[in-house]
Amino acid sequence: MPRIPLSLLFAFAMIYTSAAIDRALGTDAIGYTIDREPSQEWPTFDWRRTPPPQRLINNVPPSPMPDLSGEWEVLEVEDKKRYKATLDKAGNGPYSQQGGQFTTTKYADRLWQGTWQQSGNDREGGFEILLAEDGTQAKGRWWYSRVGSQKNIPPREYGGTYQWKRLTPAPTSR
Repeated sequence: MPRIPLSLLFAFAMIYTSAAIDRALGTDAIGYTIDREPSQEWPTFDWRRTPPPQRLINNVPPSPMPDLSGEWEVLEVEDKKRYKATLDKAGNGPYSQQGGQFTTTKYADRLWQGTWQQSGNDREGGFEILLAEDGTQAKGRWWYSRVGSQKNIPPREYGGTYQWKRLTPAPTSR
């Protein structure tokens, strides 16, 4: 009779015992459920594709853009620079720092985004501020996108924080 190594016999015994325990518990080693009564039918597979991912829809209408016109005090927090901006209803207009000009590019749910340009020192960039619910102030960030001929400035990396305060009363809605 051929000699079977003891370790091989031990391995077979462990596998047999493990399979017997799995059958008794109703699961296999990976965690799949084992049917105790074998089905008389061939297994079927559903080859249909899963439905496309669903998009969440916000049924709340977006808040309308407020009238941003008036005079605003702008504070660059880190440098403690203060200047005044005179904006139209859409949030565009000049400001008193280096011949500056603000341009609003987007407004949604109090998030006010735009660009700034300063002809006096040949710089431009972007900003993103959150308007307070009462419309009297805003806080956020500003950054450079160009300084002179240097245009490879990583977006939103170099800049600072803004605090805006409305100096004139907010126009009333009619």
